Amino acid sequence: MRNDPQSKPTRRPARRIRRFALTCIGLCIWTGCSPGFNLRTPVRIWTEGDETVLAFDADRDGRTDYWQYQRADGRKHALAYPAQTEQAPGPPVDLDQIDPAQCPHFLIVLDGIPFELVDHLWRAGHFRWFHRPSRVICCYPSMTDLALSELFGTRPCLGYQALYFDRRNNRLSDGNRVYLSGANSPWLDRMNYRCSLWWDARAYLDPQAVFDHEIRGLRRSFRSVAAGPACGYSVGTAGLATRGGQPALEACLTEIDALCEEIIYERRGRVKITLTADHGHNLTDNRRVSFEKLLTAAGYRPAGSLRGPRDVVMISYGLVTYVELFTKDPAGVAQCLVEHPDVEFVCYPEGEAIVVRDRCGQARITRGRLGFGYDSTGGDPLRLAAIADQLGGQAGLDTDDGVEDEAWFQATIEHDYPDPLRRIWRAFHGLVENPPDLIVNLRDGACHGSKFFYAVIGGHVPSTHGSLNRRNSTTFVMSMLGELPPALRSEDVLPALDRLRGSPVCPGRRRPGHAGQPGTEPHCFAAGLDFTDRSPASGSQRD
Repeated sequence: MRNDPQSKPTRRPARRIRRFALTCIGLCIWTGCSPGFNLRTPVRIWTEGDETVLAFDADRDGRTDYWQYQRADGRKHALAYPAQTEQAPGPPVDLDQIDPAQCPHFLIVLDGIPFELVDHLWRAGHFRWFHRPSRVICCYPSMTDLALSELFGTRPCLGYQALYFDRRNNRLSDGNRVYLSGANSPWLDRMNYRCSLWWDARAYLDPQAVFDHEIRGLRRSFRSVAAGPACGYSVGTAGLATRGGQPALEACLTEIDALCEEIIYERRGRVKITLTADHGHNLTDNRRVSFEKLLTAAGYRPAGSLRGPRDVVMISYGLVTYVELFTKDPAGVAQCLVEHPDVEFVCYPEGEAIVVRDRCGQARITRGRLGFGYDSTGGDPLRLAAIADQLGGQAGLDTDDGVEDEAWFQATIEHDYPDPLRRIWRAFHGLVENPPDLIVNLRDGACHGSKFFYAVIGGHVPSTHGSLNRRNSTTFVMSMLGELPPALRSEDVLPALDRLRGSPVCPGRRRPGHAGQPGTEPHCFAAGLDFTDRSPASGSQRD
């Protein structure tokens, strides 16, 4: 039979069919669900008392096999699976009654998500297993490594970006090397899943491919967790925002919503999930601006080190809405740059204060016994004079005590510049090891950074981040654990979640008060960090 020529035509198609079937099975395993898996569209909706019941055919076999129960406020709180003998639901599982300390907790951290967009989607009916989203005010500049280091309570970063000015050695760092080594990202060891850093360049060239890669990686990583907390991160969301603006972000957030639905379905409700992000995004078309010619015309010399009194080191790495400069003459450089039409304000330390200056005047930020003072006698670039009056201090009066930090925070949550005094102060005092001498805050619509990067992504930036304003600085947190305060700083997010869970949501986090010091608790997530696919073109399909 083996040598019968007539048997070959029947064998070859059979082999092809087997190979095709195996390929399809492999793809289904790789993507994590069957081709017909569906939890997005209910097959029937009805009311029972004050609740709405949503019925699904989860495996698309023509039979109802999954039910969700939604309260009058729109939040889903219970689910059910079929009774053994019929298509009717079995006893509902109320997720609010499940002890959060007795089930896994998954923290998903996204890159570059503005609060307003998440709030809009939640109001439209998405993310309904979660309590209402809360605002999170990140640090300034609103950058990933800085914000996530604050969120997870790690040591300070080396600089605002991987390319930074090393003051001790009077030279610029090797930005790409620092980035790929993770040396400026001390939060990385808190992750169960973070795709290889080699994928990050592709995140701005083909962000959808990177995001899809990360969804598979998050799904696989969380499926391997039987109990306790786990944390995963997506950089692809930032790439989608930078290349596609708001429509691209909305699409990827609905995918995150679908992933959460899938995890809850597979875990039969015995899981808690929290979603958060590092910073906002301005969702505004931005053009690249440059200040080299302006500085040169004023007699300054753009350089890579500080040797002469007119040397200025300017960081040009990502494409962001602020500029950091190192100089021996910050006041003079500020005077040069403040008249540029794309500059909103500049800020720099001067003695025991920080000067904030725009083209109309300047104010001074001081730190007193109680909190921060804002002296606006020479100008009001942060538009805080009226708020200072409301808080009991007179605009233009610089007191030794200052106004309590928490009072400033609560009064400025929805201000043009949320929590501005503390954030500007931290930018120069303790946020990084190598703070600049001058920060330039740009208007939305202008960005600064790598000319090469700008050309590679097509000379068009539909959205970016970095500045002090509300859209750049305000992101979100929402959780299945319970209701969170309406607004928090980044460093307050995990302590608030710990209180809801009754135990740490990230046991590898250093204890409060130890930022910049050796950790007092083990780093539990380092083993899960994924550096297996060393480049997007390596051929590896591992996530």
